[in-house]
Amino acid sequence: MSSRRLRQPALVAAGIAALGLGAWSACESVRACDTSATAGLVITVTQNLNGPILCDAEVTVSDGATTEKVSAQGSPCVYTAAYEKPGTYTVIATKAGLKSATKTGIVVNMGECHVEPQQVTLVLEL
Repeated sequence: MSSRRLRQPALVAAGIAALGLGAWSACESVRACDTSATAGLVITVTQNLNGPILCDAEVTVSDGATTEKVSAQGSPCVYTAAYEKPGTYTVIATKAGLKSATKTGIVVNMGECHVEPQQVTLVLEL
């Protein structure tokens, strides 16, 4: 009977050690996330279907709770918004002399570390 009592603590210790190894292995496979901010929306605005990219359009992004006006950056210019902010968005682009364009229901999801960027193209027609 006393030999049974001695075996149980040994089994418990072996189980705890096994759990510790399993937890360690799981930690090793966890991806380290960086601290950069990722744009959830990467927007390009063009004049007509195959026309030039417009760097001077007025672009507004809304998720229903907040609205943000964004400016073009870089070359070729893009408009970026929704930094690390998942949600469902509406994007509107306007420019004097052209018909405005709107896209609704653009879903930005959260990935493992950052939002998953959505590429959006808006075409402003004459």
